[in-house]
Amino acid sequence: MKTESAREPRTAPARTEAAPSVAVPPDPRRWWVLGVISLAQFVIAIDSSVVNVMGPRLKESIGLSTTGLQWVMNIYVLLFGGLLLLGGRLADVIGRRLVFMGGLVLFTLASLGAGFAESEGALLAARAAQGIGAAALSPASLSILVTVFADRKERAKAFGVWGAVIGIGASVGTILGGAIVNADWRWAFWINVPVGLLIGAAAVALIKAAKPLGERPPKDLAGAVTVTGGLLLLVYAIVTTSEHGWSDWRTLGSFGGSAVLLVLFVAVEKRSAAPLVPLRLFRSRSVVAGSLGEFLTAAMMMPIFFLLPLWMQEVLGYSPLETGLAYLPVSIALMTLAPVASQVIGRTGPRNMYLAGTVAFAGVLALLMGMPVHSGYSEFLLPVTALFGVGLVLCLIPTPIVGTSEATDADAGTTSALLNASTQIGAAFGIAVSVTVLNNRVASATVDGAAADVALVEGLQSGFTVLAVFLVLSVLTGLFGFRGSAAPALPAESGK
Repeated sequence: MKTESAREPRTAPARTEAAPSVAVPPDPRRWWVLGVISLAQFVIAIDSSVVNVMGPRLKESIGLSTTGLQWVMNIYVLLFGGLLLLGGRLADVIGRRLVFMGGLVLFTLASLGAGFAESEGALLAARAAQGIGAAALSPASLSILVTVFADRKERAKAFGVWGAVIGIGASVGTILGGAIVNADWRWAFWINVPVGLLIGAAAVALIKAAKPLGERPPKDLAGAVTVTGGLLLLVYAIVTTSEHGWSDWRTLGSFGGSAVLLVLFVAVEKRSAAPLVPLRLFRSRSVVAGSLGEFLTAAMMMPIFFLLPLWMQEVLGYSPLETGLAYLPVSIALMTLAPVASQVIGRTGPRNMYLAGTVAFAGVLALLMGMPVHSGYSEFLLPVTALFGVGLVLCLIPTPIVGTSEATDADAGTTSALLNASTQIGAAFGIAVSVTVLNNRVASATVDGAAADVALVEGLQSGFTVLAVFLVLSVLTGLFGFRGSAAPALPAESGK
């Protein structure tokens, strides 16, 4: 009898430990929430690329200068990339839904203002406000996604949608820009207003508000100032290299100032009781690998979106609409393959899928390095854009899965902001490097007496060749950074 009674205390705890497994049921509205935040990310992605084909009409309509045309894109990227960490931390501190709605309101109003702009200054101010709004909206969206989906398989599907939306938005932005340029460029911005109102109404109905988990208000003012200033200077240095050059004192001074501020930021965070960005995130292999994956994918992706239209319009004579439609295979590949990739990533693992994406990118770069001076669409552009879409699917889906796999409910916004900042900085850096190489090669070929179209093609070939450096680094990131990575299965509460 004593033996049996002695055994009971050992078996009882096993029953009590099993009970909590029935704890938190999944949010029944989670798939609707995914639709809302994906639409928000879609709008942001479109506005990152829609101005690529607007140049001539902006010059005609409001007298935009060549420098002003560059800054229509640069001011958006500068503030978007520079303020992302602050936006992500605010999402953790004051609530994800509040930051999401605040960013959405600012982005929508700025879009309205951009459409009504009658001067260069007004347009640049509106684009600046769009960048600030996006810097709040984007990390808040991803952190809501991280916290709403607790189940590993469901989260993989959700990230599949998220990754596809980024690529589809970039390609649709080019198509939309081309179509609207043929009508009225202002509608490229005005279309965001009804969409923004729809997103806002749906967000209020579907995304739960909850008490913030962090300190309120943020106490790390020194950290906020140093990291925001450091990122702004870093992005400024990168996006202005085509204007000033890499060796210009303004570029070098901006890089140097950025380095000083970011070193000060690390020192401040070590001593802060409530750090803006917990330094432990930078010791997480998943966060570092995911951020590198985002940076390198964007560094290859955006130069292709940015440079290929030069060849289409200036050599092949494509109209803006034809240029946009040429990217249609990218969107088709993303829409058809993303659901499949989301289903199979649980079996393949993020590492294998990401490495398969780098193989597809290798094929794209091999074709672009041998770009002909003249070619029919089916002979060259069709295989390039189709393979490009495949590479985007296989690289964009695994990176957020890896990057957020160790995120907690208290730092989901900050982790999401790190990934988003990596994407924006990678895109700016990739474009800056490839454009610099392109310009140098075009100048050299012109001096050697090459025809204008031949010189441009040689420059494009060189600009795409330099992207091979990012490809090699992507392979190394996949091999060593994604090793042992799996789709996350974190406990989650509702998105704030």
